[in-house]
Amino acid sequence: NGTYYIRVENADGLAGRSSSAVLNVTPAPTWTTSAGSLGTLAGGSSVSLSVAGSSDSTVAYSETTSVLTSNSDTPGSTMNLTLNSSTGAITGTAPSPQNETVYNFTLRITDQESQTADRSFSIKVLAGINSGVSP
Repeated sequence: NGTYYIRVENADGLAGRSSSAVLNVTPAPTWTTSAGSLGTLAGGSSVSLSVAGSSDSTVAYSETTSVLTSNSDTPGSTMNLTLNSSTGAITGTAPSPQNETVYNFTLRITDQESQTADRSFSIKVLAGINSGVSP
């Protein structure tokens, strides 16, 4: 971490240094939520999950895949849930797939310096007779 001046030197030994500090180095954002399963839900149930990450500045949450927030063919392969870009809250109503389905997706946190960190997650949704059971 820190702020740095830039010095450029050519092969002849001539050099110059920036008159002001022009390079600011900050840590990349990191996830505090472990990768992997966020839980098991009954089909059609209310969803209230969350993910978290941090940095030396505010982070924003987004999805890099089109599984969690897309509704292109729910409940086939997408979930049609909402990801709060400020808090990391995942809310909505779980899809009601015909069979037990594991939805795999990747989320990204981005800090104010446009640095990113991606992490893979999954949510299992139960169907049919098992929809009220959470193993």
